[in-house]
Amino acid sequence: MRNLVLAILLLGVSAARLHAQQLSPKFEALWHDPGVQQRIDTGIRTNRMGFARLHFEDASGKPVDGVAVKYRETTHDFLFGSNIFALGGFATAEENRKYEDTFAGAFNFATVPFYWSDLEPEPGQLRYAKDSAPLARRPPPDAVVKFCQKHHIAMRGHNLIWHFWYPKWLPNDQEEVTNYAAQRFKSIGERYGKSIGVWDVVNEPLERKAGVILPKDYVYWGMTEAARDFPSTTKLGINETGAVWINFHEEDSPLYLLLENLRLRGARVDVIGFQFHLFNEKLYKEVLAGEAMKPLDMLHVLDRYSDFHLPIHITEITIPTLPCTEAGEATQAELVRDYYRLWFSHPAIQAITWWNLADGTAAPGENKWCGGLLRKDLSQKPAFTALQNLIQKEWHTEGSGKSGAAAEMEFQGFYGEYEIEATRAGKTIHQTIHLSKTGNHDFVVKME
Repeated sequence: MRNLVLAILLLGVSAARLHAQQLSPKFEALWHDPGVQQRIDTGIRTNRMGFARLHFEDASGKPVDGVAVKYRETTHDFLFGSNIFALGGFATAEENRKYEDTFAGAFNFATVPFYWSDLEPEPGQLRYAKDSAPLARRPPPDAVVKFCQKHHIAMRGHNLIWHFWYPKWLPNDQEEVTNYAAQRFKSIGERYGKSIGVWDVVNEPLERKAGVILPKDYVYWGMTEAARDFPSTTKLGINETGAVWINFHEEDSPLYLLLENLRLRGARVDVIGFQFHLFNEKLYKEVLAGEAMKPLDMLHVLDRYSDFHLPIHITEITIPTLPCTEAGEATQAELVRDYYRLWFSHPAIQAITWWNLADGTAAPGENKWCGGLLRKDLSQKPAFTALQNLIQKEWHTEGSGKSGAAAEMEFQGFYGEYEIEATRAGKTIHQTIHLSKTGNHDFVVKME
């Protein structure tokens, strides 16, 4: 037994050394600074938790004391997601089932592909239906919607207009392109506007490619067109690359100026999307060295964009596993934990979305980063475990108590839905409550 314990301790030391080889002392000092950790911890408690007060009554409305209570959170209000581009895309039924089970067990939010060139390969030939011809990383929207609705997963449509993945069949005429784009918006809005609640209307506008013909003033055009074609209940957003973190100049930042321009012109923007892909090896090394994407810098960027009083979504995350070894996986897991805690703590953030769930499912040229939370065989990396520990353990609430003489009981929990089990005199009732940041915090439990 003593030798076994020693071996485990040595493995722990070995793992620590693997961390130390990649994460610099400066990185560790920045992220584990007491002031930074206090801000993150306080932000999580303040922005993600509230108090639920349970009032117990009998059928006539008379207060009931001495009720034994168990409470358990069943769903988060906060959205934790991934793109779902690999749905049905594996070689075997077993792999597809494993992907589905993992996705449904881990996430409550999915990004659905609506890339124009692949959804409409020829004019009017729309790949909406479940039985559409298969295409890599492009499951038909009908199939995705059915899966997500079955598992109570909220959805984000990605995207309505982008200078990339643009149909080659489009004519070389701005007016005709605008007409085709308007038809696309209307068609998607009619079919999916009620089932998909969030949309990347315009994708990466600051990275616009030269030579691509788009509607005139296409960002403003896209936002106003979507506002006409989609229900008022949907959230319409702009999704921008990770340049928002680096090319930051306070109110003079490019995205800030674009959002201000749209606001002043009356365009409807409901959500701001920030990406976080560490696809550049130089940038990745700078992150590990504590020279880029520093915690206080990132919080400051979020603070500044909070000027618009709009929810911010972290829409696309790729943290590489470099090298694709045990050491690289350990580093990825630590980065996942640090960045997710920071984002979850900020009041403006409403959703965090990983990009490719499994290695080998990324876009051409991106698989070299091994940026999945799962390996190619769909086994779980330490980063997946780290994320699930956050969502399902650290950020999960359950407990028990008893109502006192006032026939009340209070508990603090993360915002979401709860199953309440109340027992008195041998009789047990179950009730679902929803503890939300903006909703009612007082709940009557009928002991009937």
